[in-house]
Amino acid sequence: MAGRDAGQALKTGMRDAGHDREFVAELRAAADAFVAAVDAWEAAYRKYYRVTGPGTKVSADLQREEAAYAASRRKLAELAPRARGLCFKHGLKDPWTGLLRSSLGQYAPQDRAESAISRVERQQVNECLILLAEACAEFKPGEGEPGGAEVEQERRPWLRRLRDFFY
Repeated sequence: MAGRDAGQALKTGMRDAGHDREFVAELRAAADAFVAAVDAWEAAYRKYYRVTGPGTKVSADLQREEAAYAASRRKLAELAPRARGLCFKHGLKDPWTGLLRSSLGQYAPQDRAESAISRVERQQVNECLILLAEACAEFKPGEGEPGGAEVEQERRPWLRRLRDFFY
């Protein structure tokens, strides 16, 4: 009977705050690794004069950085759906879609000096991770603490949260 209840909880997708905290820590590590891989790839890309073309074949000097980038992007892409769900659950803006769509090597290094991941995107990812970590903590702000009105605001219907997300 107990095994069936545990299986039912997994089947319905119910997760407790402990699992969410562990997930947010894993998501932070994956996001940090992805940003570091992008920075390493761009540093290696800027070493030589390059010409961009329609067939974006990776040169031999970028093979190691490309493999690290692909592995970190794959890991972040695996975690992104659940991260989007947590963002929606807690009423946060989703930075993960834009982060995964960043393209490397689109411009020649002599044409553009900016990173593929802008400072604003990096800031949004860090802010989202901080807010997710706060939301997944076991602190409940309705118990004898001021801020009960904020809790009620977060319990608004999902349709209103969806509308507020876009407008």
